[in-house]
Amino acid sequence: MNCKTISVFSVFLFIIASAPFSGAQDCGPRPRLISVTGTSEINVTPDQVVLNLGVESRDKDLGVAKSQSDARVKKILALAHDADVEPKDIETSTLQMGANYSEENVPRFLGYEVSQTTTITLRDLSKYESLMIKLLEAGTNRLDGINFGVSETRKLRDQARSRAIRDAKEKAIAMAAELGQTVGKPWDISEENGWNSYGLAANSFAYDKRAPDANEPTIAPGQVTIKASVKVSFQLE
Repeated sequence: MNCKTISVFSVFLFIIASAPFSGAQDCGPRPRLISVTGTSEINVTPDQVVLNLGVESRDKDLGVAKSQSDARVKKILALAHDADVEPKDIETSTLQMGANYSEENVPRFLGYEVSQTTTITLRDLSKYESLMIKLLEAGTNRLDGINFGVSETRKLRDQARSRAIRDAKEKAIAMAAELGQTVGKPWDISEENGWNSYGLAANSFAYDKRAPDANEPTIAPGQVTIKASVKVSFQLE
């Protein structure tokens, strides 16, 4: 047996000898742990609203329907610009064109329909009502969604998570103290799913042609709740 063969054989024997020892380490006694769930909620007033606006035009001439749609969309974009909405906060979501037919046994051609959806993020809520009225007067004939929210969501999520971790530690200390134990270092931590919930009193808009009372607000955006939940295991000492 040459030197190379002896060397390989020695390594093989070492691996076999080490395997039971490693397994014994893995199967060692589990440390004494206390596992708790920490939660946190942050309630904030919305500082922006996302408007999903639709324009639908119908005519037996496709060119006429498209021209009508384009004219309305241009008015919407101009109104958003006048309200100081930045270009990055204006987006064309969908544009569809198609023919409509009746539902009779022998379908009749009814005309063409052109629809376009524009999404506008308004960051100055004081302009919400006046802008909505102008947008509806300009030809917006479909509202796909009006959603109030907050701009600094990431910052609020981080704050909620930190509070949830503190809540978990406080729970662990209190529970351990009842058993005459003390809490040591964290052993494991995981974040539960779920972040935002919106408690909004105004997620739709009804247009009333009557002159509004200047002293009477017609929206109540409520509050946005940012939630965080973590599960932490601590060693007991």
